[in-house]
Amino acid sequence: MKHIGWTTGHELLLDNVISADNCDLFDSGGKKYIDLESGVWCTSIGHCNPRINKVIHTQLDKICHTGFNYCNPVIEEAATRILEITGLNEGKCEFLCSGSEAVEFCVRMAGELMPGKKFLTFSDSYFGAYGEATRHDSKDWIRFNWQTCSCNAPGDGCRAECDEFAMIPFDQVGVFLFEPGSSSGLVNFPSEKLISAIIDRIRENNGIVIINEITTGVGRTGKWFGFQHYNINPDMVAIGKGIGNGYPVSVAAVSERMVRLTENNPFHYSQSHQNDPLGASVVKEVIDTIIDENLLERSRRLGEKIIRELKELQVQNHAVKEIRGRGLMI
Repeated sequence: MKHIGWTTGHELLLDNVISADNCDLFDSGGKKYIDLESGVWCTSIGHCNPRINKVIHTQLDKICHTGFNYCNPVIEEAATRILEITGLNEGKCEFLCSGSEAVEFCVRMAGELMPGKKFLTFSDSYFGAYGEATRHDSKDWIRFNWQTCSCNAPGDGCRAECDEFAMIPFDQVGVFLFEPGSSSGLVNFPSEKLISAIIDRIRENNGIVIINEITTGVGRTGKWFGFQHYNINPDMVAIGKGIGNGYPVSVAAVSERMVRLTENNPFHYSQSHQNDPLGASVVKEVIDTIIDENLLERSRRLGEKIIRELKELQVQNHAVKEIRGRGLMI
């Protein structure tokens, strides 16, 4: 592949993958590989899912792109589905192209609604490839090393507060951007007690809570979203990867409160493939498929089985120090 730029920083292991089916990949010689990572955690309901392929073909034959001044009914239908599963029923959605963009959309909106306030986030979080959300080391961000205050397993009496927590200048913080458990792929889960303590302080100052569900959403943890393992009512939710099952679409969902705030302080954001009907039709069908096939329960049940059997192996092999997981994010 001498004419392809390969700038991800990852080694190219196989350059002749030509087809896929559910969790299997096939090379040009017919050899089969099990895709344990679902691409880059994207194909949440399987490669070449027939329901998703059918919807893509159908929508392509109608219209795939509309533009700034036109709308298609499937966009409203998909938005309704998203708001139902996030619990933001009276909110609104923007359909975008990537997880990085969904996070960036939320960060920009929150920044305009909280001028002069800082963003608080965890030091081991990853938010995307570009934009304001990547500027963790700037004066506008506070990066909190949460692992000095809480152990990994939730609900086990871990302390919520510690010296580093006490040093956070919450009077200067307007936004908390929380990735609920990915920790840049390390699968570390902050305790419920710690998250509740942070959320309470943010709410005291009428701050905004953004949840980054790019890698923890769409059933991967056994619930629709990682934040649903905590007692959180978010203001914004950034959704990507699994919501398109491999098709490049993402969603920024905002609460009714955010809608009201932007009525007096309009937020503007535009790019060419914003709210395209093709991406929205995929989102709608991914959600419907997960519901129809009871895949959240399947994720929870299989995750429990795999973790239980991994722990049995751990007893036999002391080289394994820890097993972390929720649902099928293990």
